[in-house]
Amino acid sequence: MKFRKLTIENYKSFQFATGIMFPAGDDGRSIFLIGGMNGAGKTSIMEAINFCLYGAKMDEIFRNINRREKARGNANVSFELVMEMDDLSELVVKRSWSAGAVDDPKPRDLNERLVVVRDGKRVSVQNQEIWQDFIRSMIPPGITQFFFFDGEKIQTIAADDHSEVRLKSSLEAALGIQYINRLAADIIYIKNEERKGFVEISDEDLDFKQSELRKERSKLNRKHQDRDRVRQELDDFKGQLEVARQRFAAAFHAEPETREAIRETEKKRIQAANRLAQVESEIRLLCEKTLPFAIMGRMFDPIRRQIEAERESAGGEAIKENASTLAKRIVRVVEEPEPIYRERLSPEKMGELERRIFRLLKEGGPKGDVGRILDLSDRDAARVLNKMETLETSDVFLLKPLLEEKRELISQIRQLESMSQAGMLTETERELFEQLQSEMEGCSTQIGRKTEQLRLLEEEILTLEKRMTDLQMEIEKLYEKHHVSREKAEFIQECDAIAGVLTQFMVRLRKNKVHLLQEKTFEMYRQLSSRSGLIKDIVIDDNTYEIRITDRNGHEIKKSGLAAGEKEVFAVSLLWGLGQTSQLKLPIVIDTPLSRLDSTHRDNIVNNYFPNAGEQVIILSTDTEIDKDYYRTLKTRLSGAGSLEFDQLRELTTFREGYFWET
Repeated sequence: MKFRKLTIENYKSFQFATGIMFPAGDDGRSIFLIGGMNGAGKTSIMEAINFCLYGAKMDEIFRNINRREKARGNANVSFELVMEMDDLSELVVKRSWSAGAVDDPKPRDLNERLVVVRDGKRVSVQNQEIWQDFIRSMIPPGITQFFFFDGEKIQTIAADDHSEVRLKSSLEAALGIQYINRLAADIIYIKNEERKGFVEISDEDLDFKQSELRKERSKLNRKHQDRDRVRQELDDFKGQLEVARQRFAAAFHAEPETREAIRETEKKRIQAANRLAQVESEIRLLCEKTLPFAIMGRMFDPIRRQIEAERESAGGEAIKENASTLAKRIVRVVEEPEPIYRERLSPEKMGELERRIFRLLKEGGPKGDVGRILDLSDRDAARVLNKMETLETSDVFLLKPLLEEKRELISQIRQLESMSQAGMLTETERELFEQLQSEMEGCSTQIGRKTEQLRLLEEEILTLEKRMTDLQMEIEKLYEKHHVSREKAEFIQECDAIAGVLTQFMVRLRKNKVHLLQEKTFEMYRQLSSRSGLIKDIVIDDNTYEIRITDRNGHEIKKSGLAAGEKEVFAVSLLWGLGQTSQLKLPIVIDTPLSRLDSTHRDNIVNNYFPNAGEQVIILSTDTEIDKDYYRTLKTRLSGAGSLEFDQLRELTTFREGYFWET
């Protein structure tokens, strides 16, 4: 790659659009010398190249806008760099910043715009990021410090005893290791994305599942055998129980009962017998006290009526006997006038009334002729009535329900005794009864156990059958996934292999390149240094990038301990070696390269470095660095020269062809 033209407009002292052509020599190589006094704009050229390629912060651009134009409200800044690519195509990169129609523009008003024109075709308006990445891939920003550098600052590279970080980033950028590293990282990322939610199905997984299925099938077969055995045993016990039942029925002519049922029947019989004894005792007690009177209970009502009749009859007789006295007393009672009587009775009427009352009293009532059967006095009649009432309320009348309960108990006991066969058996029959009963109970117990055992086996068989069904479905799915899994697994393995190869490639490339860098650096140093015998060897660690310099005695020399000229020469050697190691054909732009060097080092730089540093070298120099003598030395190798002229009055830099002393 070579720069063919750089245009700067409205940046620092470049008020108007200023174009600088970089012509090539007859051999295609180019050494272009630009002269400029201090403050004429040499550094602006270096900055313009960097800003055009990579952009810049708005504050920095705004701060460096030409002061006169900014005062007029013109905040438009632009750089344009025309490049000839290695394939001889032309690439134009134009980057500009504009504040638009703003009266008092500020940094935030600036809008950056990138335009890329390739072989006359504008390509980048809608794809700024893509073309920015393209530019960065052509000229990695990390390495520009080794191709576009300021000679006055270059010593810092050599003076820094811990410059490994910068060297590492620059070397890896120059070698493209960062892209390899990024490619490896992208492959690992793709692999990890493929791994997400991915479960590799291997042949071992399928074999393992098949093994599980075989084990479960073997268990199921054993359970089937156990179930058949238990089922047969259950049938045997049921058969034994039936035989025992038949023998029992044949021997005792009754259906067999369990011991518990027999015990329950016997218990009821004993309870009924005890109650019968208690009822009989109560009946005897009642009979001993009031039974004779209780037998007469049905005659109590006629006795009671007879006593009342005899009492009324006795009262009538008493009235008859005292009829005369009673009649006189009644007449006297009505003798005195009352509200219902107006007049007193005459003696004749009183005599007539007295005779009539007497006749009525003497006649008596209709019951006066009752025959006296009991003929009790009032006291005896009261005692008899009281006794009958006491008997009627006594317990003797509970005798009837007790007798009925006794009959029911006797019937119940007879029925229970008929049900309790054991109690009526002979000794031999009892032994047979016990034997059959024990046999039936044993069979019933075993039938219960075997039934429960059979139930558990059935449940286990169902569980195993379900487990086998699940396993078979899993195996089918595994087989379905196996094919896809194999392809994905192979892809992941390929990613791992590629990432591994890239890693090994980076390690070997870094090792080889670092070894080549230290050889080239040492070789360049011997060409440029006036004291080439001072440094015996330069070793760069291929892992840490640490630079170790040793003298002829094998003692380590600190970079910071080198003289100022030696530092600059060492730094140039390192940059030169890096340029050759990277094999990047980038232009080399050097600003004030000789300011701190003595004449010997200047001679070496002018005679050895400038002609051989690269296919294009652009030198920005003052008249004291590349003076007339050096200019004459370089003139035959120059492809062109120019000068930056700064007008102090107008604060304006212009470019003209020809070095300081040429017109």
